[in-house]
Amino acid sequence: MANAIENHWFIAVVTPNTEKASREKLEKLIADLNKEKKYNESVDEKKRVISYVPIQREMHEWPSTGKRVWVDRVICPCYVFIRCSDADRYYIACRAKFIHHFLMDRARINKDGRNDFARIPSDQMEAFQRMVGDGETPVTIDSTKLHLGTKVRVKSGRLAGMEGHLHREPNGSSMIAITINFLGSARIDYPIELLELAEQ
Repeated sequence: MANAIENHWFIAVVTPNTEKASREKLEKLIADLNKEKKYNESVDEKKRVISYVPIQREMHEWPSTGKRVWVDRVICPCYVFIRCSDADRYYIACRAKFIHHFLMDRARINKDGRNDFARIPSDQMEAFQRMVGDGETPVTIDSTKLHLGTKVRVKSGRLAGMEGHLHREPNGSSMIAITINFLGSARIDYPIELLELAEQ
């Protein structure tokens, strides 16, 4: 029964290019849900229902005109991440008509013998949110299974303390990668001199 009230990160699938608008609509629905469940500011933060769309601000240059402009890039197109309980996910699914469906985990079977919904562990989402929020270079999602190398920790900078796996690009640049269940790996360029071995 403890599982029924435990919050997980679910992945809602929405129409392409509507991620930000979907999150805004979802926030209104979540506000009603949090009010109904009496999840106010004084309630433990881990019980509150929240949503997240990973967005990074980047400078884009149009080759034809040479015009440079800052744009907000959605890192995971068509996905809105929602931290909630199973019951709250059902509440949201019934009321949010802009959500097509929730990503399923074909390897996981629920108590009814059906495929269960994909869940991302909180520690992976926290590391991903930190990478997106504090990273100084663009974050990319690589859905292929990487042959992840040595486990490393960032020594300094805004990502200090974050752990991931060292990955090298063909051009020789180093990247730190974190695994995100059901998505693959999030990677960011990081200078090798700012990384140290992490205990295995």
